[in-house]
Amino acid sequence: MRPLHWDSTHSIFLPEIDAEHRTLFRLANELLTAVLSRASDARIEEALQALATHVEEHFSHEERLMRSSDYETYPWHKRQHDGIRYRIKRTRKRFAAGDRDAILALVEHVIGWLRDHTSITDRMMGAYLRNYERRQAVLAS
Repeated sequence: MRPLHWDSTHSIFLPEIDAEHRTLFRLANELLTAVLSRASDARIEEALQALATHVEEHFSHEERLMRSSDYETYPWHKRQHDGIRYRIKRTRKRFAAGDRDAILALVEHVIGWLRDHTSITDRMMGAYLRNYERRQAVLAS
């Protein structure tokens, strides 16, 4: 499993969201490094907690933006977020029960998911939100 590095191909052209995505990539890679280096359970749990916390904060932010702009595909986008939320929750339980392999499977899934989600689902959202902001600016003038 290779780390996923941020570059401009992952941009959705909303600076605040792009910054959050860069952090998600970094945290997923830190968890991957911890697992591959056979770090202690405490270090892996710390990296997993950091990723889980940022995932929730980021998803909540995106979901607020989508709801406030009446984004039509919000339910579809949120279901994708909910799938990762569930996977992280399930993996944390498995890890707490001693299943270290569950962490590697989670990281592999999250890295692939981030690549796909940012390049398709989030780009669609980004385009919609940029257009929404333009429409609001025109209406306000």
